Amino acid sequence: MEPARSAPRFPTGGYCLKQRFGSILFLGVVLLAVCSVLIHPSGAIKAQKSDKPLLLDSTFDPQVVRTIERSCQSCHSEKTEWPWYSYVAPMSWMIENDVQRGRSHMNLSRWNGYNHEEQQEILLKMSILVRNRAMPLPRYLLLHPEAKLSDTEVAYLYQWARTERKRLKAAADAENSATLGGK
Repeated sequence: MEPARSAPRFPTGGYCLKQRFGSILFLGVVLLAVCSVLIHPSGAIKAQKSDKPLLLDSTFDPQVVRTIERSCQSCHSEKTEWPWYSYVAPMSWMIENDVQRGRSHMNLSRWNGYNHEEQQEILLKMSILVRNRAMPLPRYLLLHPEAKLSDTEVAYLYQWARTERKRLKAAADAENSATLGGK
């Protein structure tokens, strides 16, 4: 004869727990969706858009522009391409913060808004970061491997930045000479 089994203490406990877990999960997803739409800790960064060409008033060849558009513009201009996951919190908050910080260091859409000294400083920092492979950011490259710079592109951007810095310095010196000579 089989021993008698005792009746479960909470006959519907497993079902209730699953139902509660499902409800909590659903509410969490709804709350996350609402947060994604309503909360933007970095401000209205996605609303800032520009149709201006990058690096307005600078000299460059098409290879520089193609490289910068592929590897730099999403974080350092107002021509950011926002992937679908940039609209879902908390990823949206991290991405918007990264773009806001990137634009604060160098905004290629507002290049002609910087004076010659600021442009020279930005180019110096850019060339160092690119040459040391600190840019594009390694975590950006995880999701955007096409943005990775080849050795040739690194050398080319570095050389272009040096040449552009020299051109800007000569232009600033010429302006200073004209200003001093005109007095």
